Amino acid sequence: MRTILDGKRYSFEPTSMTPMRGATRQINGGFSLDVKGDTLIVYLPYIGRAYSAPYGSSEAGYDFTSTSYEYTIKEGKKKSYEITIKVKDKPASTTFYITTYDNGSALVRANSSDKQDIAYNGYIKEPKK
Repeated sequence: MRTILDGKRYSFEPTSMTPMRGATRQINGGFSLDVKGDTLIVYLPYIGRAYSAPYGSSEAGYDFTSTSYEYTIKEGKKKSYEITIKVKDKPASTTFYITTYDNGSALVRANSSDKQDIAYNGYIKEPKK
């Protein structure tokens, strides 16, 4: 698992999300957070309170591509890894905190200056070759 994470070429696929207030909801396929070297592609649903949104926007989730982000990884407890991804090229300050385990399961916590925090459960997988 560490080799995949260090190589910065993997995909997180969520199976459920838990907003700050409210119950956990299952997520059907099609959503992901993809780390592809110098590019971060985020397409995650969102339920919760948004503090601001662009005028006329129907954008409710996290849906963007970034080529300027800070990526750090460290070993956690119980054979886990803690990854922090700070996005630098978007108007809202957004940070993703990923905890992943050797079996591929993962928890992603999204922290943004314009939305309440939300957590996603799912798994990490290698990209298709």
